[in-house]
Formats: sequence, C-alpha cells, structure tokens
Amino acid sequence: MIILLIGLFAGGCSLEEGTPYGQFTNQSFYQTKEDALSALRYAYQALHDIDYCGRFLQNMNDLTTDACVAYPGKYIESLVVNWEITPETDEILYFFKYAYMSNNRALSVIENVSEMSGITSQDRDQIVGEAHFLLGFNYFMLVRMYGEVPIRREPIKSISQIHAPKSSIQDVYAFIIENLKTAIDLTGIQKIQGRGDKVAAQATLAKVYLTMASSKKTGVAGYEWVDSDDSYRLAAEYALEVLEQQSTYALDPDLLNIYDVDHYIDGCEHIFMTSMNRDTDGSTWSVLPQMFGCGYPEFYISKELDGNGGSASSVQRWIGYSMNCWSSYCPSTKFYGEYEDADWRKKLFVTTIYDKNGNVLDTYNPNSSIFYFPMVRKFTDPYSTTTTTSANLDLIRFAEVALTYAEAAGPTDKGYYWLNRVRARAGLPALSGLSPEAYEEAVWRENILEFAYEGKHLFELRRTNRVNSANITLKTIKTEYAYFFPLPQREIDLNDGL
Repeated sequence: MIILLIGLFAGGCSLEEGTPYGQFTNQSFYQTKEDALSALRYAYQALHDIDYCGRFLQNMNDLTTDACVAYPGKYIESLVVNWEITPETDEILYFFKYAYMSNNRALSVIENVSEMSGITSQDRDQIVGEAHFLLGFNYFMLVRMYGEVPIRREPIKSISQIHAPKSSIQDVYAFIIENLKTAIDLTGIQKIQGRGDKVAAQATLAKVYLTMASSKKTGVAGYEWVDSDDSYRLAAEYALEVLEQQSTYALDPDLLNIYDVDHYIDGCEHIFMTSMNRDTDGSTWSVLPQMFGCGYPEFYISKELDGNGGSASSVQRWIGYSMNCWSSYCPSTKFYGEYEDADWRKKLFVTTIYDKNGNVLDTYNPNSSIFYFPMVRKFTDPYSTTTTTSANLDLIRFAEVALTYAEAAGPTDKGYYWLNRVRARAGLPALSGLSPEAYEEAVWRENILEFAYEGKHLFELRRTNRVNSANITLKTIKTEYAYFFPLPQREIDLNDGL
C-alpha cells in the first residue's frame, strides 16, 4: 500500500509504474514490436494529460505573463494568473509529477526494448531512440521550470530508489544533451502525430543550446558555466540541420492550416505535438477550446482569417452545441494591442461571432458581460459535439526552429532570411540593417507574437532575463519564483534527497 500511495501522489519519485498495468517486464510483456510500441505510447501518454502539456504547460507559461489576465468579477481558472504560487500549488506539483511519470516509462522502454530479440534492429533503434528523445524533452521542460531537479537514469522498481538528490543545472543540461544526441543517432525521420523523431530531437537540441547561450549572455542566474559563443554556434548548426537537410517539415504558407484539426496529420509545420482525440475515454482528449471561448452556449466563427459571416457556409462552430465555454484563458487587451493591424496573427484573435446562419451574434467589447476579451482561435474543433475535443498543442513547430536559427546566427544574411520568412507569412515587411541589439530584440518579439498561448511565453522571458516589471506589468510577480518555480512540497516531503 505504501508503494501504491507513493505511486499515486509522487512524481519525481513516482512508483506508479510498479502497478501491473504500468511497469512491464521482459518475461511478461516485452516480446513483440507491438509490445514495445505500446510501452512507448504509454510513455508519451503522460504528455497529453491536463496536468502536463494538455493544459498546465499553458497555465504556468502563459497565464503568468501579460498575455492573460483575470478580469474583475470573472471566473479565474487558476491562481497562477496572479502569481499566487506556493510549493503546494496544483500546477507546481502535477507538472513535475507527470514529467517524471513520462521519464520513468521512457526509462523502462530503454531498459527493456534494448534487450529484446523479437524485433528488428531498425525498429528497436527507433523505439529506444524515441524514449531517449522523451527523456531529453521532459528534462528540458523540468530544468526551465524548476532549475535543479533529480536526474534518474533507471526506472524506479523499489522503494529504496525514491530518495535522489537534486542535480545542478549544468548536470541536468548535460543529461538532456546526452539523450537528445542519442535520439538523433538512433531515430529516423517519421512524421507521426504525438511522437518524436530525428528532426524533433534536432529541433529540441537547437533550442537547448539557444536557451543556454541566451541565458548566459543576458545574465540569468544558474547559467554562469555556459560558453555562450559555442552554444550559439551549436544552436545554429542543429537548427540548420532541420531547416535545410530534410524535406518532411517546412514552414506552412497558410497560417490557419497550423491550427486546423483537419491538417494535424498532414500539416508540414508540426514537428512534435500532442495527440488528443475527442472519441477516446480518459485523458487523451482536449478541453482547450473551452478554456479560450466566451460564455455563449452556441456560437460560430468565420472559416477564414480574413472572412466574415453572411451565410451558414461561411462560418464554423467553435465547439459542441449547448456547451458553455469556461472563459479561463482571457487574453489581455494590452497583449492584443502588441500586434500590428497588418499582422495576420492578430486575426487569430476572434472579435466577431455569428449564429449558425452567419448572422452577427456579438462583437468583442471589454465592457461586455460575456464577450469581454478577444478569443484565441488557435484551439478549435468544429466537429466536437461534447465537452471533449481533438484540439492539440504544438510542442515544436518549424517556425520555432527558424527563429532559433535566426537568433543564434545573428544579423547575417541567412539569419535575416529565416526571420523574414516568419514575418512574411504574418504579412509583415522584411527587416534589414538593424544593429545587433535591435536585431536580437526583433527576434525575441517574433517569438512572443508567433507562439502566443502555445505554452512558451514565460520560458522566453526567463531565458532572455526579462521576467521583470518592464515586461510583466499587469501583475505582481513573486521575485523568488521569477526564474524557477519551487519544487513541489509533496516531493520534498517524500524525497529527503531534495
């Protein structure tokens, strides 16, 4: 019972995988390729949970910034929106827990699939490589969120393994790099929604090096050990592998395609994304449209970014009939105003809604009792008829790799090329002739505007040393948690190594 309870409540020291349905053995399970794939999918599954990348990633990275506010007298989905953060905060605990849950399952895959005989070497390498990618990806999430965290190199099988000390930020990054390089060596390019591949590992590694380099350059505490010049160089090299050495992924010329549920599978921009399904039970469906929607029980939006209503064929449902949205992720008018009017990304904010016949139902008004904020249409599913949807979150997009390269390369011809490719898709003019400082600021701005509400905002402010009153003006941050959130108190209580 002690082991079971620890498995239910712990994360970094989770023993959930000790239950019969979670932890597999060579004797009882790992016999065929399908067995190995099932175990790998089980490792990925933790990312799709609400408590990790299914929602809490956005709670911690978007709600905490000026992108979102809690309007007076309106429903507040999470206290983190006003930085009411403690070691007992739900997001602090469960994000940590599910990241380690995924890690423990990935470690089990590595340990067991590496020894399998009933599988081809190519399939074994791909599956083991993806498990290494998951380890690198999850620890990159953890180190940016919490700083020093425990490194676990083998799956937990007994209660004696619970206690593990924190590792330095430098050691965590070394572990991340080690696993991502292994993933690059073992995996091939395969575009499967909800799974990573060689390109996903290369893209993540490029962002890892960029985060290290920019954190050191801007003076973020904990990154004193980094060689920023070398890290910028490596960030550019790995990003360029993605940008120029493969043809499976690319910058989608149609901005709306990126967020269209019909194009999740074939869309060229998605390198790594969640894989939600409205038709499944459990935690593998999404509620993101409800988080961003206003309080009308039924409403429609234009099918096109530059379109209007006027007819039933010109509009699409936001979500299922008679399902009130929760209005929990409320964009601020300040952040909405950051976009130039000519920017197509501003059109991703919905300011007019329609009835099913295309007649105007309401328009955004800050003083409205229902439609008081511009809604974000990045997460919609017109096919859903219930509170469950297939709306997904991109964890790695091709555009992020382009901007990673642009920043790492600096104001070179090729740096400008990739920066301006992202701007051109947004309908903005090309930049040129900027000072190195102005160029860097321009790339930072594009990152914030391009990936708004995609769970990256606070990470961007942290790595560029901008979590301060000049960049977060609508709320009072807790300075002790500005760059790293506290480790969960429950983890500290269970693991005396912390």
